[in-house]
Amino acid sequence: MHPRTREIRTPVGESKSPAMMFLVSIHSRNYDMYIVMGSTSAVKVNATKQAFGTYFEDVDVKGLPLASGVKAFPTSDGETLQGALNRAKKARSLEPEADFAVGIEGGLSRFDKYVLVKQVAVVIKEDIIGIGVSAGYAAPERLLRQLDMASDESRNIIDSYLGRKEILSNEGVIGVLTNGVLDRTRVTKDAVICALTRFVNPQFY
Repeated sequence: MHPRTREIRTPVGESKSPAMMFLVSIHSRNYDMYIVMGSTSAVKVNATKQAFGTYFEDVDVKGLPLASGVKAFPTSDGETLQGALNRAKKARSLEPEADFAVGIEGGLSRFDKYVLVKQVAVVIKEDIIGIGVSAGYAAPERLLRQLDMASDESRNIIDSYLGRKEILSNEGVIGVLTNGVLDRTRVTKDAVICALTRFVNPQFY
């Protein structure tokens, strides 16, 4: 049995889902997991590799430079999810031989008068879609008022506000605000792990 996966047992008389059949099949061979994702961001690629590495060995993640189809900084849960879906679906269409396709998008989530920032991850295997979200943090209001959510140039404003260079390509705003207790890679990894739940425990879905 593959040392880092769980054996999937199906009740007598029930057929296995495509995801379950896939997981069962890896027990019989040394499996090189091939993941394609709709971004070349080092943070997203590394987070995805770590997340899949929690369950599988020999994980290979290929990032593709794909557009999200939404604003540079999505301003709602729906828009953030759509960006992640767009990235995953485009990646799958370009690399149909991949075992999984992944899309990750960061965006704003509104809770009453509060605005949180979180990552949304989408994992696709055949016609099955898994969705997960990360921990979120309250966005500094003074910073939000300076940003143009439709412009990628807002990255420079974030750098200037926090006094760091390329902050979104490294620890992220959450890394600064938590004094390094959390960082962007870690919370993005958690979002991907949450999206994988329906694949590692398909018997519950």
